[in-house]
Amino acid sequence: MSNPWKSARSVADLGNLMADWLEGRIPTRPGYCDTQPDEETNHLIPVLAPACRAGLVTTNSQPGHPPVRGYDGRTWRQRAFVEGWIADGALLARIRAAAKRAGMTVVAHGPSSRGGDWIPLTDADDEIQMAAGDYPGHRRMINTEWRGIGRHATNELCHATHIDLIDPVWGRDDRLWPALANVIR
Repeated sequence: MSNPWKSARSVADLGNLMADWLEGRIPTRPGYCDTQPDEETNHLIPVLAPACRAGLVTTNSQPGHPPVRGYDGRTWRQRAFVEGWIADGALLARIRAAAKRAGMTVVAHGPSSRGGDWIPLTDADDEIQMAAGDYPGHRRMINTEWRGIGRHATNELCHATHIDLIDPVWGRDDRLWPALANVIR
């Protein structure tokens, strides 16, 4: 079977492929070791797949989750979060405006961005397990997330914006997704 990711010529192509992966039509995706999305993502797919097709190519997300005792006895909690790439400036502006109206934190990095402050996304007994916001730069992110894609799509990503949308309230899962869904309709 040929690699559909290798034939991607644009960020739009990557978005369509990512939506197909989220919906189970493609068995793998670049930069991800599992063959399907995490189970906690299943209820987000009806928002994530259309977002990908609309031009926000999502690469990581998680639902908000209130504090719960975990497998290890520690108390775990999560903030709702999605990260991705956008090449369409008008879509980026609409997403930023909708996210801000909904009270979300928006962290956007252009091609020359580096650095930033960490924003905890998941913690266990107040020990950070996952964070967003700090940014190693486009080339490093592209090489990490998009190994094996087409040269033209890679070139377009080099000029795209990397964005994180984060609900600042721990455990809340009912604001980010409707705000994003309203923009991509």
